[in-house]
Amino acid sequence: MPTLADIYDSYAELLFDGLASNSIAAYRRAWALRVGPTLGTVEMAELTPLAIMAAHASWTGSASTRQDGLALVSRLCGLAVAGGIITANPVRSMPRKRVKVEDDPAARALDPSQISRMLSLAEHHPHARRLLGCLVYAGVRLGEAAGITRDDVDHAAGIIRIRRTISPDGNGRMTVGPTKGRHARAVPIIPALRPILAEAEEAARGDRLFTGKAGGPMDSGNLSRALHWPTIRDQIKVFPPGEAPLRFHDLRHTAAVEFFRHGLSAPDVQRILGHSSLTVTERYARSTDDAALRAVAAFTDSAEVTFLPTVPPAASEKPLVSQGFLSVAEAGLEPATSRL
Repeated sequence: MPTLADIYDSYAELLFDGLASNSIAAYRRAWALRVGPTLGTVEMAELTPLAIMAAHASWTGSASTRQDGLALVSRLCGLAVAGGIITANPVRSMPRKRVKVEDDPAARALDPSQISRMLSLAEHHPHARRLLGCLVYAGVRLGEAAGITRDDVDHAAGIIRIRRTISPDGNGRMTVGPTKGRHARAVPIIPALRPILAEAEEAARGDRLFTGKAGGPMDSGNLSRALHWPTIRDQIKVFPPGEAPLRFHDLRHTAAVEFFRHGLSAPDVQRILGHSSLTVTERYARSTDDAALRAVAAFTDSAEVTFLPTVPPAASEKPLVSQGFLSVAEAGLEPATSRL
């Protein structure tokens, strides 16, 4: 019976087929640092959900890097199922963990004054400032913004077509690949994005619009250096102790929350942001306070709003409704604590 390492060695070409270069690099790191050392010698027949759970619990690193390792194991097991080596993918039989609310997307998002402050603090580097503007107003990923060309901009329709991403391959080289979802999509050119886009089109040396001063693509590393990001980010927004400081990806959170606040539906936001599922998108919808705020406004606008019928009571009955909500005493009811 082959081991997990045998599957990895024998089917690497299939394993990485169609993946972006940065995904391949992440999986290779996951194998070298986590999966290989803990599960590589395990025979496929012995690779049970419990064995995988025990290995996963022993892995170090952030939640995302540990998740990369688990995703790699699942892909390898999928190949083993396709080859008739095992009958089912054990990763899919693992019990689902209750997901911790690690970050409320709305809490990570910037408000309009913070966006304005961020763009002002970036004035010293116009190329980087325009890239920040694209991230926060279009909701694209950093690599997707780096891949936008003149031909992708349709001013007549008011959209930008996101067709590619430019990202590091793990060896310092910037490579062009498909979007994360492997599908082209369109994002709206909202009013706040128009002047930034016009500046980018005027300043661009070549076909790509959001580049560094020399015309090359920017990744998170050189964007951070250009902006002195560790110095300015706390001037934009400060998070509670224990939370990560402001990240470039939080600008995408900002766009998602603002799209919902301006009335877009969850399916529309999903398509604009290129989320893999509606479940991901709905995290932003659930995180906003808009529904509660609309309810507050509704009750504030009318003192007559009530959840109880307003039919006049019989003369012998105590009135249950006057204006708004009644207290327990006014309604002639016993407090709940007295009945316990």
